[in-house]
Amino acid sequence: MSAAPVLGVLGGMGPLASAAFLQTVYEVAVEQVAPAAEQQLPRCLLDSDPAMPDRTEAILSGRTDELTRLVAERVEALVRLGATRVVMTCVTAHHVVDRLDPGLRARLLSVVDAVFAELDVAGEGRFLMLATTGTRRVRTFERAPRWPAVAHRVVMPPPDAQDEIHYLLYRLKREPVGAELAQRFQRLADRFDCQGVIAGCTEMHLVTRWRRAHGGGPVLLDPLLGIATGLSKLTDDEETD
Repeated sequence: MSAAPVLGVLGGMGPLASAAFLQTVYEVAVEQVAPAAEQQLPRCLLDSDPAMPDRTEAILSGRTDELTRLVAERVEALVRLGATRVVMTCVTAHHVVDRLDPGLRARLLSVVDAVFAELDVAGEGRFLMLATTGTRRVRTFERAPRWPAVAHRVVMPPPDAQDEIHYLLYRLKREPVGAELAQRFQRLADRFDCQGVIAGCTEMHLVTRWRRAHGGGPVLLDPLLGIATGLSKLTDDEETD
């Protein structure tokens, strides 16, 4: 019998979002399988290092070599520790994924791909992309193979709104989510006549968790919630390989 699957989480970018994702993984697992004992819950490895270089600053300055090296080292370390799949909880850092060794890339659960999966299940309607300026600058979503199929449903904000979005995303790194922040995102969706917003930055997972606890705020397509929700099926598939 093969060993049970292990989820690696490369976090710290930012630390609150990756810690919240790990909590969501366990909350969803309890909701889905109602384990008789905690020993039945999935094993997870979290590497949370807030000292990782700012991803947008690295992109805008053209200095991404250090970021690439660190991401490669951390993913490889998680794999050595037993991770069978790795989630990098930073959309902006996915810019360097193509530079990783193919063996490491094969271990990654792409948060970018998970955004497209969330759009698939959301049905019709337009959604406003909430992403960092770094992600927008390198066109992370527009370069993905699935982009042409969903482009008509994704609103990319103009420069003035993008500046506001980037500011709000960084606010999530340093202060608790409350009704005021959640409503700022709702007003952005309304401004662009959108049904909701896309968490094109993993900091938005903090808003997802606030909505689950309090209600209110925008309809939110969150790839981290999607990954957590689909994790049991993924691990079942791995155990039968």
